[in-house]
Amino acid sequence: MPFDPSLDKAAELLARLARAAGASPDLTQGGGGNVSLKLNSERMLIKASGVRLRDVSPRGGYALVNCGNIRRRIASGPCGEEELSGFICAQALPVKGMRPARPSVEAGFHSLLNTAVIHTHSAYANILNMSAEGPALARKLFPNAEFIPYRSPGPRLCAAINERAAARGPQIFFLANHGLAVSHAGMEGALELNAAVNETIRRRLALPAYPAVALSPGLSAHNAAALARYGTAFMAANILSPDQALYCGPDALEGRGDMEAVNEVLTALFYILDCIRGRGADPDVPFQRRNGLV
Repeated sequence: MPFDPSLDKAAELLARLARAAGASPDLTQGGGGNVSLKLNSERMLIKASGVRLRDVSPRGGYALVNCGNIRRRIASGPCGEEELSGFICAQALPVKGMRPARPSVEAGFHSLLNTAVIHTHSAYANILNMSAEGPALARKLFPNAEFIPYRSPGPRLCAAINERAAARGPQIFFLANHGLAVSHAGMEGALELNAAVNETIRRRLALPAYPAVALSPGLSAHNAAALARYGTAFMAANILSPDQALYCGPDALEGRGDMEAVNEVLTALFYILDCIRGRGADPDVPFQRRNGLV
């Protein structure tokens, strides 16, 4: 891998990737999403666990890891959730002038991909990822992409991506009920590929504009109105993603919790549901039963 910038330069580039991926809630909601940048075949910068993409800067919000060791561990065979998480944390390397940061568990699958990786919870990609007809439609729109059935972040997702990540060229992964991941040999290429995938979906599906929702101490007026339309019973019976299960429980729907994240996730979810319904399609309801969310 020829790319090998200085650590300071790589941190600046990573922050730029993070700003692009976290710039607007149609691409990433709450603490979701991730970006990474490899310095070489053995070192990688990745967003730190618990940090919002918009808060990554050249001075913090990321971890430096030995991605070569992570890649080799994944290739060596199955391991448990706690084992892989512990192994990834053990691969964190010190960065001068920074407090130690815990790398995201998604460092596992990032280690398997090309130099620059952008992973978002794109509402546009998730219209395809969260509808019954979506996978077939996505294959028509992106015949060279990879389509990964839902796997929780960790060993199962790493194993699934490891089976599909042999090519070192531009890569597009649709992660069912989760999001979109793109990777490229260069940062600019990754940014362009991510933008192109989202624009293709918006244009080819003739999607409506994504709603702008103002900050609110409770449920936003937009989400309160959408919740009234769909009903809390429908929401409980139609869990389409781990984000929905995490952020949109009964307390959240009553205006308690991290309401900025709740409103971002709900806005994306209602947009996805409206677009699926507008196409005469059905949400991927069996997802919740397959993955123990009900």
